[in-house]
Amino acid sequence: MELYQLARDDVVSASDAALVGIGPSELRRLRRTGQVRRLIRGWYAVRSPTSDHPPWEGRDRFDTERRQHRLLAIALLRSFEGRVVASHQSALVLHDLPVWKSDLRTAHLSRAADDHTRQRPSAVLHPACGAAPVHASGGHPTVPVAHAVLQVGMVPTGPGRRPFPLESLVAADAALHQRLISTAELDETLGSYAGHPGITGVRALLQHADGRHESVGETRLAHALRLLGYRFTPQVEVEAEGRRWRTDFELDDEPVVIEFDGLAKYSGDVVHPTAEQLRRALAVEKWREDRLRDTGREVVRFGWGELDDLRLIRSRVDAAVQRSRRRVRA
Repeated sequence: MELYQLARDDVVSASDAALVGIGPSELRRLRRTGQVRRLIRGWYAVRSPTSDHPPWEGRDRFDTERRQHRLLAIALLRSFEGRVVASHQSALVLHDLPVWKSDLRTAHLSRAADDHTRQRPSAVLHPACGAAPVHASGGHPTVPVAHAVLQVGMVPTGPGRRPFPLESLVAADAALHQRLISTAELDETLGSYAGHPGITGVRALLQHADGRHESVGETRLAHALRLLGYRFTPQVEVEAEGRRWRTDFELDDEPVVIEFDGLAKYSGDVVHPTAEQLRRALAVEKWREDRLRDTGREVVRFGWGELDDLRLIRSRVDAAVQRSRRRVRA
């Protein structure tokens, strides 16, 4: 029997390897040849010979970080043999929920039954959260999703860094969108964290949690628009030429549509779209934008790298408002 045949979720232990006669020296050789990757002491990710790429490599840097974090969390869960559950960003990754600023080099776990904390290489162990664990789609135990949503905004995003409460809003929007949690559940869980360091900032942002946002970019853009004082509605349906579209945002007081431009919007389910596929998708999007303008709306777009530039966002949105008003006067 080959080592990969013993793997569960692409993870095996050194004791698993010993069962098929693979000792430390052979594991070191397999590491050098890229067949296995060490996760923590005594635990490895294994590449299947039938796979085009190892399980720790993704389609881009962000996907690679998530895959490696998932494998790390699984190895830790198995090594603790039921004494811990995944929490914070580790729980979110196991539930296939997005993170943005979280440190994915470190896994976060909560003890199943006690209040001791501990830090070890690549992992932080937190006290039990006081709620019964749930299981992610792969069967891995985690804190309830609403707890992970709150937790992720209250821990530092890396060594020497501060917590980033907006990370909780990113996770909350996605969890609400996927119907993994409800607003009532989120409110109830907030009550159980009263007095917890960092909860004030998280609570303030989660007042705006909205499952209509469909991506991290949309959550970030909505946050920026609120900071600038704009009133808007997400996912407004517009009908033109017998077709219906949903816009990312529309201002409540002006006929201005605001869109987040993400590559996935144009590539769809294609992981590595060709230049021709992107060209065609962009042409369709341009046609859609023209039809929106035919209804009397102005359209403003923002890319990922522009979402922190509040001056730029205000300038473009205000310019669109002025164009719409001139159009009405004309």
